[in-house]
Amino acid sequence: MSTKILFGGAIALILLGLYVYLVVYAVMVVLCVTGTNCTSGLTLESFTRGMASGLATIGGLVSALVIAELAITKPGAAPAARLLTTSSSQGSQSSLKVVTFSYLAVWLLTGLTAYIVGPLQHEETLRPLTDLGQSWLGLAVAAGYAYLGINPNGDS
Repeated sequence: MSTKILFGGAIALILLGLYVYLVVYAVMVVLCVTGTNCTSGLTLESFTRGMASGLATIGGLVSALVIAELAITKPGAAPAARLLTTSSSQGSQSSLKVVTFSYLAVWLLTGLTAYIVGPLQHEETLRPLTDLGQSWLGLAVAAGYAYLGINPNGDS
């Protein structure tokens, strides 16, 4: 694989890691603030303005990467398969598929968690988590449309 692909992949994984960390931390804050058995001492102030800004920015970047990748993938094909050449080994093909699907699964589960805990269960508790959950739902629908080649106007 080229250096460009490896560097881009490393950045994508770092961003995904930060995204997961911020969502998990926000969920922990919400559950601690709204629960009665919190022993960690987390408060709403524990989720700083910098974290809120990072959550919005990084969440948007990760979602944009997912949508862009799914938009250029043929329906039914594995995302990122275009990066492989016909001379690529079976092992590298399998590895790329595992990494790609793992990335998508982590994005999906993390966003779904933000949506359930934020807007559905604790809408007014931590606004950045609620905002992320709401925007993630729209982006998940857009990702599905992009991958399946669905046009909301009915044109294919």
